[in-house]
Amino acid sequence: MKSYILIIGAGGMARAIAYDLRNLDPKYPLVILDRDEAALKRLVEFVGPSIDIQTVCGDASDMGLLQKLMSGAFAAIGASSYTLHHDSSAMAIHEGAHWVDLGGNSTVVQRQFHLHDKAVAAGVSVIPDAGLAPGLVNIIGGALASRLDEIEELHFRVGGLPQFPKPPLFYGLVFSSEGLANEYHEPAWVIEDGELREVPSLTGWERVYVGSPLGTLEAFHTSGGVSTMVETFHGKVKTLDYKTLRYPGHLRQIKLLSDLGFWGDDHLKVADPNGGIATTTPRAVLGALLERQGWVKEDLIALAAWGIGTKNGKKSRVDVRMTDYYDAKTGLSAMARTTGFPAVILARMLVEGVITEKGVLRQEVSVPNERMFTELANREVKIDIA
Repeated sequence: MKSYILIIGAGGMARAIAYDLRNLDPKYPLVILDRDEAALKRLVEFVGPSIDIQTVCGDASDMGLLQKLMSGAFAAIGASSYTLHHDSSAMAIHEGAHWVDLGGNSTVVQRQFHLHDKAVAAGVSVIPDAGLAPGLVNIIGGALASRLDEIEELHFRVGGLPQFPKPPLFYGLVFSSEGLANEYHEPAWVIEDGELREVPSLTGWERVYVGSPLGTLEAFHTSGGVSTMVETFHGKVKTLDYKTLRYPGHLRQIKLLSDLGFWGDDHLKVADPNGGIATTTPRAVLGALLERQGWVKEDLIALAAWGIGTKNGKKSRVDVRMTDYYDAKTGLSAMARTTGFPAVILARMLVEGVITEKGVLRQEVSVPNERMFTELANREVKIDIA
């Protein structure tokens, strides 16, 4: 008998997911799975103990354990490593549970779409890449398209940033170093002159004015930000691109690390002072160094998106802006709020029948964008459209 919502992962993004489900509209009991018992304890302490929260210390790659937990879930939300999302979503389909995950890798998402027919047959919905970017950005893309009769261009610029940047990178982790490595190292997909093209990440530098108080930031191509939108709008627009926003000067520093090979995942043998040999990867070393600096507590999210086309026979442009900040009242980071809240809203839409379409869904066409924006506004995440 299905009776709860399952959260896989107990890290930073799961804080916002659990907070929303427990404190904003506590309709459903929660089961939270993570292999780190200390992380589970911290999460429960953050949300507040409740008889409606059960924690399970175990590995989400254990299919027997996962099957047992999925069998009792209305829906499951994947807030752990992207490496688990395909098998977890397949198990959700098998057990008749809706699935929403935060994404993190385009190749994994492509594999999830191969599960479409199975999801339809099981009568469930799967929504991958359901965080901020990709995720909320895709829903904004659908909103931009709906406000124009014909679309020519779609542009998305998003950044998670420290409120108080420090050299040399003018940046600090606001999500996992693993996810950052994917963004910076893997190729990006764009639509240029109507054609689908692959471009290297860390290219396409430009200045972008995002409004007061941040002013002008720099932007450049990174991987995975628009997920399925390049396929959805291929043949419909001349231009579609996504770029990450950073404080001026960041790209120059990170490009040096990239040119030196620090984002690579090839294995290296490194001699230690005692004459032994250790095997590691440049990406693992850089990730460990970034993690050692600690995550940014007082962060912000800057988002600027715009669509260009025609409306009522006239050239028209629609702009979207969003700036969100660390919430000292709840202790939730801006990244957690703008990533976790949309995922929860989507899970609620599936469980409560707001979204009835079955299969593996594309958010830009399957999610009611006005409903999403209203729900986010209720959570004090304001999206301005003009």
